Amino acid sequence: MRDKINNILLGTLWLTVASLGLCFWFNNQFGFNIFSASHWKYLGYMQAAQIPVNSTFYISMIIAVFSIIYVLYLLLRPHVRKIPIPHRYTSHSPHQNASSKPTNPVANTPPMAQSTPVASMPQQPKTESTPSPNQIPEINLTRPPRLNLSVTPTLHPTPVAQPVPTTTPTPPVQQKTETDDWPQLRQIFESAGYVIKPTPRIGGVQTSLFAIGTNETIWIGAVGIKTSTLQSALDIINQIFADTLEDITINVNGFVLSPLDIDNPESPDILTFDTPSSLDKYMHEHENPPIPSDDDGNFDAFSSYISTVIEYLDKI
Repeated sequence: MRDKINNILLGTLWLTVASLGLCFWFNNQFGFNIFSASHWKYLGYMQAAQIPVNSTFYISMIIAVFSIIYVLYLLLRPHVRKIPIPHRYTSHSPHQNASSKPTNPVANTPPMAQSTPVASMPQQPKTESTPSPNQIPEINLTRPPRLNLSVTPTLHPTPVAQPVPTTTPTPPVQQKTETDDWPQLRQIFESAGYVIKPTPRIGGVQTSLFAIGTNETIWIGAVGIKTSTLQSALDIINQIFADTLEDITINVNGFVLSPLDIDNPESPDILTFDTPSSLDKYMHEHENPPIPSDDDGNFDAFSSYISTVIEYLDKI
């Protein structure tokens, strides 16, 4: 009974330590909380939408599950002690056989005195081979050495070979949106009274502007892409807001400067501008309202929340 209680306590202690270790690892490396239902829901949404997820996340999950089950098996498996019992051959001892054999020929030697040496000669090799039964039990009693098995297996994941392209056939317009900075966009929105945030990469789309304003307003802009591409990125961030916020509506506005489908936009809800001057003119007509006096820190809390979301998007 005491062994069962010890096994239960050891198993509970190991599961607690493993859960805390996993929570720390996934929070530190991927910004993923294993105890949050919204994070698991968002992971399922990413898998359903075929959004690429870091392969290290899956490798860490497989190693963690295998290690927890294996160590739990080592802690709870029954330990059976094998006690070797030596076998004693008392009835068939070689000393008794050796002493009993000369007694019979002594009684039978008087009628055949000359033939006894000839008959006793082939029997002496048998008396010399009698110690072999004594050696066989001793060999059987020796216990074979145990194999030294490692307690915890070490898994070496095979490195994934990354293809090295000889050329970079990236269109010049797409490369400009991913690498070049756009200070003109920041100046336009700063002059309109908005607060500039770092530009994250959302679902493979590199944004060129991320600004927030009062009344939970967000502006997200990109340069030189299709309107449908930016719309897919806005759907991802809207899903994050829906999973992490309750009873709070965030107004997300998107625009594309010099879009590829300017003649026939695929997503009509996305604003399109052909030049920065047209964007500047539009934003002067839609400036950010000033923060009200009775704000009580609501805008600062909203700004802190958006910064956390941007950090989470950078880790995806």
